[in-house]
Formats: sequence, structure tokens, C-alpha cells
Amino acid sequence: MSTKLNLQDWTPDALAYQINLRSLACREPRNAFEAIGETASPVSPLAYVTENLGALKALGANLLYLMPPYPMGLTDRKGIGSPYSARDFRDVDPEYGTLDELATFVRTAHDLGFKVIFDITPNHTSRDNVWATSHPEYYVKADDGELYFDGDWSDTAKLDYSHAGLRQAMTDVYDHWLSFLGDDRGDGVDGFRFDMAHFINDLSFWDEALPALRAQHAGRELLFLAECYGTANNMALFERGMGAAYDDDFYKICQYGYARGADGESCIALADDAYHNDDFADTLNAFESGGIAGAVECALLNYTNAEISGPNAPPRRPLLLRYTDNHDEGRGVYRFGLDAVRAMNQLIFMAPETIPMLLTGQEFGAENRPPIHERIGLCDKGYRHIQNNRTDWRDGIEFEGNCFARGVDARQAWYAFYKELFALRTQHEALRRGSFALLDAAEACASPDRCVVAFARQHDGTTLHCAVNLGPDARTLGNAELSQGEVLYGGLKDHSLPAFAAIVTRMCM
Repeated sequence: MSTKLNLQDWTPDALAYQINLRSLACREPRNAFEAIGETASPVSPLAYVTENLGALKALGANLLYLMPPYPMGLTDRKGIGSPYSARDFRDVDPEYGTLDELATFVRTAHDLGFKVIFDITPNHTSRDNVWATSHPEYYVKADDGELYFDGDWSDTAKLDYSHAGLRQAMTDVYDHWLSFLGDDRGDGVDGFRFDMAHFINDLSFWDEALPALRAQHAGRELLFLAECYGTANNMALFERGMGAAYDDDFYKICQYGYARGADGESCIALADDAYHNDDFADTLNAFESGGIAGAVECALLNYTNAEISGPNAPPRRPLLLRYTDNHDEGRGVYRFGLDAVRAMNQLIFMAPETIPMLLTGQEFGAENRPPIHERIGLCDKGYRHIQNNRTDWRDGIEFEGNCFARGVDARQAWYAFYKELFALRTQHEALRRGSFALLDAAEACASPDRCVVAFARQHDGTTLHCAVNLGPDARTLGNAELSQGEVLYGGLKDHSLPAFAAIVTRMCM
């Protein structure tokens, strides 16, 4: 299959790459001797990314998800400033480049066969956003009359969707970017990732805005991707018109289910925090009774069995964007260990109703969380460390540069691993669009120790059998069907599925 995506039928085939302009454009010297002769780069981050889009095409991605490019707020700014605190939704931060360079980025991406979505914050702006002066009525006010903010987001100001003017203004912002190229080459971006979409104070806004935008761009399939946590919240937004949700289920299984051992290895160990998250309750019950495999099966069935209805439901079955790395949660290899990330990404690229996603640098084993507020510092996206039956917490590292896997061989091994997964999903339509049915792997273990998730994907007469071992021990599979047929990916060793490994076979008809 070509990576060229058409206007009206592309979202099930999407393979996403999240672009963090700060980390992609970090071109500082690698050591003191390189720094001696360095000169300032004349190329902006946006232009630099545009020049290198061919590398992302070679990797196999076809959907570029750009973190917010808008000017960052200055009032009450935290550290170096957050992309999620926008001063003007219609402009570009000078740190990244210019509007012309942003347009060139999108046009070049379209020419190469990519779709492009922008990240945007419907819930809030910076405290010095242009609307704060021109339209103070657009904002929620605190008891003292000052701009209100949620949680500890003190560099932001919450928007008030009870105001008709704001609803129209924000819809106009979306239409602006969907149309900003002003030509016949796709018009503009192909959708948005809506940050904290379920947090806005009147969700009926989505009932109005999303159908209106689809009607205004009727010749195109647009991706409206909601950051939204919890199955019930996702379902509510799907019924209001969202076409996809930002993964919470697989990531939470990693967060609560994996720790790292004495040598940094991935190990399965339920976190105490798992018992205090109501959204995780059904998955937790499945984890305790059916192992990590049961937890994944529960997460999959929550979506594949869900009924989506209502007058504003999206035109096709909603998808989940799934990942082990994202800009906010940090790096999977740091938090869960190398092997857990390998296993979970194999599952993600084989899973139904899924848009797999990589974060800038993940393809080379990056360990540091890209910056949100600080150039370098500790953050709460760390990991549980288990040694001698004792568990302690290791903080995460937020760093503006890139801390990749150590050594050329290790970096190239990660790249080859992800490139193979991109190719596997691209080459087999059954993995992108096929039906889904769980299979019993018949592991030789007690139910609470199950680690192997097995399922069939079927499309247009082709049946693929997939099995992924999410645990640290090889498992003998009693279901012989999982090793029959043509092996397309991975394989068994001595009649067992190795630890953190996978197998995909095509059944002979």
C-alpha cells in the first residue's frame, strides 16, 4: 500500500508521528570540541523539520501530529514557556519560525503523502492571550474576578463556552487552520488533537462545532482527536462527533502494570495507584483475574463492543490513538523498561481500531521527556524500581535535548524495530481495517499469570493470527493455530513465544 492517503478515506490507515519542534530542532553541539567552532543556525525549527520530512516518510509514518505551534504566553510563564499556553491561536511562535514556514511545512507534507493535524487547547489560553484584552467575556472568572485556571495550570486562563461569541470565535479558529493554505492542495490541516477536550465547561459546543466543520469541508475526511481520559468520557465525546480518542487504556496498563527491576529490566507488578483510579476499575479486575493479558483484552473489548450512536456521531467507527511515549507522559523505555515498550508497541501496531503513534525520538530509544516547562529538570513521569522485594520511586527527567539509546548499534536496532512495525501495518490491510476476535492462546499457566494476548484480524478473505507476549517469561501456547500458516512477523522459539515477543501468521485458505 502507498503511504499516499486520499481525502475521504484515510483515518483507518493513519500511522502517526508526534512532532515536538523543540526536540527535533535541538541541534546543539554534542561535546565541547564541537562547540568551539559552532555558528548560529540560519534555519528555523519549522524549516528544519520540513527539510527532513523525507526521513519520516522513510520510517513509514503518514500522519504528522504537530504539537501547538502558536505563540506561547509570557504572563505567569513557567520556565521556558509551555506550548499548551497559547497567546494567539492564529499565529506562530517566533521560536519555531514564521507563518509562511508553517504553510510550507503543511504543503510539503501533503506533497509527500502525509496528513497533518495541529494540537490546540480548547479549554484554555495563556493569561495574556489576545482575547483576554479584546474579549474578556470569553473567560471563566474566579471569585475575585480574576481569570480562572484549572488545577495547577497557573500560566493559563479557562475559556467560557456558555458565551456564544467564544463558541463562534473558536469554531472560526478551527476553520482558519483547515483552510489556511488557500489553494486546492488540501486547503489546510487535516484535523486537530483537542487538548483536554472533556474539560471545557459546556460540552454541547462539540455538538455544534464538529458537524459544522465537517459540513464546511464536506469533500474531506477530517480527524477530530480528543484528549480525554476514561472510557465513559471517550464514549460521550464520540457521540458528540469526535472521530478518535487519545489513548488512556493501553498506557494505563503500562503505567500500573510494569515496574523496572534491579538491572532496569521490565517486570510485571501492579502499582498501588491502580486501586485509586475509578476509570481503571474494570481493567484492574481483569488484571487480577486474568493477568496483564486479561487487562489488555478488557481494554480492547471496551471499545470493540461499544455502541456509538446519536445524531452527531462521526461518519465512521471512532479510533483510538495508542502509544507508549507522548509529550506529557514521558518515555516508555524510561518508565517501563525496554522490553515492555517493545511488547506493547507490537500490540499497538496489530490492534484494531487503532492509530499507532510515535513521539519524536522514540524511534531511537529516547529516554528523556521533551520539555513542557523546563530545559532540564526532574518531573513526575518516573518509574517504580523494584529490588530485593522493596519498591521505590525514581523521578523522570525533563530535558530539552535528546537522550537516545546509548551507542550506534542500539539506536539503529530501535529504528529497525519501528520501521518493521510501520511496514507490517502498511502492508497488511487486515491489521488496519480488519475485523477483530479474541483467541485463547492456551498458555500453560494459572489465569492470573497470563501474559499472551492473541486475536484474529480478518479482511477481504485474509485472516491473520496475532499473539503478543507481554511478560518476562517464554510461554508455550496450547493453541496450535497461532503458529500455523505463513509467518509474517516474529516467531516461536523451541515451540514457545519468547518473552516480550510476538508472532503474526497468515492463514492458508
